[in-house]
Amino acid sequence: MAVNLLHYAWLIPVFPLVLSPIPLLFGKRMAHGGGFVAIASLTLSTILSLALFFVKKPLPYYSTLHWVSSGVSYIDLGIYVDHLSELMSALTAFISLLILVYSLEYMGHEEGLPRYWTEMMVFSGSMMGLALAGTIITMYVFWELVGVCSYLLIGFWYTKPEAAAASKKAFVVTRVGDVGFLVALVILYLNAHTLSLPSLLSNPSSLVISPVVRTTIALGIFVGAIGKSAQLPLHTWLPDAMEGPTTVSALIHSATMVAAGVYLVARLYPLFQVSPYALEVVALVGALSAFLASTMALVSYDLKRILAYSTMSQLGYMMAGLGVGAFGASMFHLLNHAIFKSMLFLSAGAVLHVLGGERDIRKMGGLFRKMKVTSLAFLFGALALSGIFPFNGFFSKDVIIGAAYRYGLTTGDYLVYALTLVTAILTAFYIFRAFFIAYVLPPKVERQFEVHEVPRVMTVPMVTLMALTLITGWLWTPFDDVFQPYVLYSDALPLTQEPTLVLSVSTLIASLAGIFVAYSVYPRTWIKPELVEKTSLGRGIRTLLEKGYYFDASYNAFARGVTSGWCALLDFFDRRVIDGVVNGIAAATLKLGQRVRKIETGRVRNYAAAVVLGVIVILVILVVG
Repeated sequence: MAVNLLHYAWLIPVFPLVLSPIPLLFGKRMAHGGGFVAIASLTLSTILSLALFFVKKPLPYYSTLHWVSSGVSYIDLGIYVDHLSELMSALTAFISLLILVYSLEYMGHEEGLPRYWTEMMVFSGSMMGLALAGTIITMYVFWELVGVCSYLLIGFWYTKPEAAAASKKAFVVTRVGDVGFLVALVILYLNAHTLSLPSLLSNPSSLVISPVVRTTIALGIFVGAIGKSAQLPLHTWLPDAMEGPTTVSALIHSATMVAAGVYLVARLYPLFQVSPYALEVVALVGALSAFLASTMALVSYDLKRILAYSTMSQLGYMMAGLGVGAFGASMFHLLNHAIFKSMLFLSAGAVLHVLGGERDIRKMGGLFRKMKVTSLAFLFGALALSGIFPFNGFFSKDVIIGAAYRYGLTTGDYLVYALTLVTAILTAFYIFRAFFIAYVLPPKVERQFEVHEVPRVMTVPMVTLMALTLITGWLWTPFDDVFQPYVLYSDALPLTQEPTLVLSVSTLIASLAGIFVAYSVYPRTWIKPELVEKTSLGRGIRTLLEKGYYFDASYNAFARGVTSGWCALLDFFDRRVIDGVVNGIAAATLKLGQRVRKIETGRVRNYAAAVVLGVIVILVILVVG
């Protein structure tokens, strides 16, 4: 049975990909615009992926299909099943299924619904294809499909200027990262002469590649991951991507688009292990991204943008974990984050659904009394995001921060540990700031819509995810190491083992401190938030955070400068070279005509003399020759 399941693993992404045209072609004549076709396809993928996940089988499994062949060189498309790929495919299928069920009500009255179902099916199928890819060229094909689908879905409401601009921005910024991935792919193939994952991952140190080239390949791959996972400095597209439907945001932020970057680094992790310098870059960029994103969330009042910044921050945790060698912990956090982040977005979507799309938390308030399930879902997600015991975020975040501490003991560099610990405090503060203002405190403005709980088709996915936040954390504890098989690769650096209880307690205290400060500022008002505005330093910091550290402004200024310079160069070339050549030929022709005109006198004797002179010259040439 196990062998048969492995043979059919390729069907996991194929189900939604092959069935995706049905809603687009026939959705207008089908119930819910073809939504049940989408749900059926993801149900099949979920059943098969979960069966593959739980059934014992010989791993890894690898199967290829020749695509391009030229002499002794060939490029394959393939499928590769190991613990990591089966985890990612099962996670993507299951989360996608819940979001599609939720979408039946949330997107039920939207125009273009068949297009939505088709794009979501291709999006989910592409991510599962990326997870199960057996060659890097296969990964790249699905990698680009994921990017295209995110562009289409973020811009689903393409008649809105903000949505259209956000989709283009996401597409352009992530393309910058994709260039790095493509360059790394080409360099890797030219040096290793293969793109097969088993060949590359089994013993990368045996590849005859110089250390400089190894580092270049690893950093190129990481640049691609930075773009997809919205890490510094290619993070600017993620907050703007909130202009798409909230269900799209839930899928992008949990199990597809942004998870793809982390998965890419994890999938090709052995290539990073042979370049410790690249791992240091991964750890530092991840920790800085986590910290800066959490600071930007402190001053945001847009509920979806707050969650977007939290995604960037949590992905930073995963990258930092990979950088310090905590591979298993990062993958564990990827699993847990997908669960609680999709739940947070579904809760936010329910609020937007009831309030007519309102995203400003200052215009919400008092939701807990009338939207119990939705509010509890957000509370569970906030506790998991903050890393509070016994929610799943506590277990995985704690392991990453502990690994960062042990990394500091080994290398003497505690910057990654300090950033991740401070980020834990900030994370707890900003997410509970949003919870208190939107759900607990009484409303400050008169509502135009009646607040009520959303239908069961929307609450059931949230309740399912709520239960999972209390379950999945126990997959990796001192009592039960169910998740240990997913620690596929040895640590990048030998880490000194220290008692984990002290680290766990310190991390928990840091998170509780953040919640307490949020409680002190908002429900209790023991600390007045207006105090920040009373000093020029406070106002300056607030402006800096609201402007996102001026990354967008800097990029826009750079783009304008490059565009202006390029336009000036083209103008010079057009006027001086193109016009110069044309005008020069015209001027030369005119001058030649003027000179010829002097010869053409109209006197016959002058013409006869010229003919005689010409004949004499010809005769001389003939005689001399």
